[in-house]
Amino acid sequence: MVCLDTTVLIDLSGRGGRRALRGVRSKLEALLEKDESLMTTRFNVAELWVGVARSARPADERRAIAALLRPLAILEFGAAAARVFGRIVGHLQAKGEPIGDLDALIAAVAVVHGQSILTRNEAHFARVPGLAVETY
Repeated sequence: MVCLDTTVLIDLSGRGGRRALRGVRSKLEALLEKDESLMTTRFNVAELWVGVARSARPADERRAIAALLRPLAILEFGAAAARVFGRIVGHLQAKGEPIGDLDALIAAVAVVHGQSILTRNEAHFARVPGLAVETY
């Protein structure tokens, strides 16, 4: 089971450029050949909604998001993820290597649900203890 980060979703939409689109498609094809389930978190969905708010064509953007998310399960944030979030942020702050709160929230949800994370933002997610990170 693989949790798709916002970078993956953006690349799938084509907004990351042709090279990123080819890379993410190839990676997802390989994962699907292994019968991996694909999902994302509610926080990644929220990040996509920022794009709607900034878009000159919000109706088109909303339709694109709906199509992109249709085949994905959405993982939610609960009490266990809140505890893991606190542990992640505390640990990284103590090491002087903090990551953004949204990335820490996404990581916490992935850890609690036993997911690896697929991202282009390997630098942040690789710092999270107990999180398997995949890239393309």
